[in-house]
Amino acid sequence: MKRDFDFFSGIDPSWTGKYPTAVAVLGRGLHLVDFVYSEKIDEIVEPLRRYPNAIVGVDAPLIITNESGHRPNEREFLKHFARFGLSLYPVNKKRYPLFFPELLYERLKEIGYSFKSGNVFEVYPHATIMVLFNDTRVFHYKRGRTKERLEKLRWLEARIRELVDIPSHFIVPKNGVKAYEDFLDSLICALTVAFSTERACLTFGDEKSGLMLVLKPS
Repeated sequence: MKRDFDFFSGIDPSWTGKYPTAVAVLGRGLHLVDFVYSEKIDEIVEPLRRYPNAIVGVDAPLIITNESGHRPNEREFLKHFARFGLSLYPVNKKRYPLFFPELLYERLKEIGYSFKSGNVFEVYPHATIMVLFNDTRVFHYKRGRTKERLEKLRWLEARIRELVDIPSHFIVPKNGVKAYEDFLDSLICALTVAFSTERACLTFGDEKSGLMLVLKPS
């Protein structure tokens, strides 16, 4: 994908809307310019108003049309990535009759971000971490006891900092494993769309059923 974007935004949304959503915005040069962690949808989309001409990666399905099983783009993804041991939760209307990321996508469309416009994509942090940081091996950072998970998150933060400039005035949320993980996931989402503008990537699905963007394994 080749396009001249000014900002790269990553969103790690709550799937229920009951918990905070993490939003990170990177500028050119991959420096962090904004971070929001909020349950309020107006605050979640505000960074994209402040930093226009962005490309957005969201760690969640944004369109659900299937009643059961996997969505079409998820099935396509699994054909390519199951061999790496990477799986996906099936997302469907039966399992998630009310799904906050769908509402978020509607709000994003109101301010000019859509699959059709080519400036928003579903992304998958596990796939990006595997490609960028872990020699195409799955990194299971969401498993284990609290101490083990924190150690894995610290490792992941160190790898991210090799690519992203995080100014000292940004307070990395480490007061809880979930907030720390959400912050890092939002950065991984932003890195996914940033690297997609300069290296080979794969897309699965379409604008009507959901469009997933993944960096191509070497």
